[in-house]
Amino acid sequence: MSTLPGRRRGPSKGDRRERAILETARALLARKPLADITIDELAAGAEISRSSFYFYFDSKIAVVVALLHDMSGDLGRDSGPWLDGSGPDAESLRAALTALAVLWRDQSRLLAGALAAAPGCPPIAQWRAGLRAAHVQRLAARIERDRAAGLAPAGPGARVLAGLIDDLRAAAFAGAEDPEALVGDLVTVELRMIYGNFGDHHPAG
Repeated sequence: MSTLPGRRRGPSKGDRRERAILETARALLARKPLADITIDELAAGAEISRSSFYFYFDSKIAVVVALLHDMSGDLGRDSGPWLDGSGPDAESLRAALTALAVLWRDQSRLLAGALAAAPGCPPIAQWRAGLRAAHVQRLAARIERDRAAGLAPAGPGARVLAGLIDDLRAAAFAGAEDPEALVGDLVTVELRMIYGNFGDHHPAG
């Protein structure tokens, strides 16, 4: 079978260098804050010159934005069973929050730095807004389903409530020394925000 015209057989040298810059940034962020990382360090880690760095990224922020987009799938990877389910399912919520807490533990400097920079950095703000909107849409749909089924009480608008929950999570994890230690409390708080005294609700089986 012939190869289609223009089809790459594998990653190009440019692809590999771009990936090397991103991996260097990820490794550096594990050791020190974003503000302390320099272009020279990123270039040296990728074994390219400073001038070559600018062929792939126009700034350090552009590297951060690329890392954040790479991570977007991981941030919501384990939330499906909770967001697509029904009723005060503490175990599904706990699993979703635990996965999120582990990611925050491993990528705390990148995520916390991104949230702090977002108000003054349109590309990061756009990333955060898109991530928030996707979560709010799915969580609001869940809240509306449960209210329609009589599993959750009436309350604030579903999108308003979902937005408050998303903002609460981000603020809690951004300020936590041990994100995993917050999971139990977040499960309780989020379920109470949606279901009130959720222990009194018994979904029909």
